[in-house]
Amino acid sequence: QETKVKDYLRHQGFTEVPTVAINTIVKGPQAMQFCAECQLGERKADVVVRLHDTRLMAIECKVSNSATNSVKRLNNDAVVKAEYWIKQFGTAQVVPAAALAGVFKVLNLEQAQARGLSLFWSHDLDKLGAFIDSTK
Repeated sequence: QETKVKDYLRHQGFTEVPTVAINTIVKGPQAMQFCAECQLGERKADVVVRLHDTRLMAIECKVSNSATNSVKRLNNDAVVKAEYWIKQFGTAQVVPAAALAGVFKVLNLEQAQARGLSLFWSHDLDKLGAFIDSTK
């Protein structure tokens, strides 16, 4: 899952840079860069991308094989991180997101979005690309 997102970002012209601890918004990847398994504040993000407008997008890559499992993968993990990042860095500085594959309960997806998590499906990463392009 994470590899698929990283490959897509490379295809879009982004370059992977070494992992660093990001404790302020100016740290971490710069324009057209991303890092994997970065410490963003006190929580690890699967992929962190520097958007064109200078915000950071923290992407959690989640696979679920059942609607029941989706609560754990999405709401108890990715959403908790999203809320932490928003509190730590602010909505004007960070865009928490998840790249999803598999089976997820619609209610869990709606709850995740309501709590600040942007959702993208790994089978249609062009939607992620369109969002990134919209930040130019």
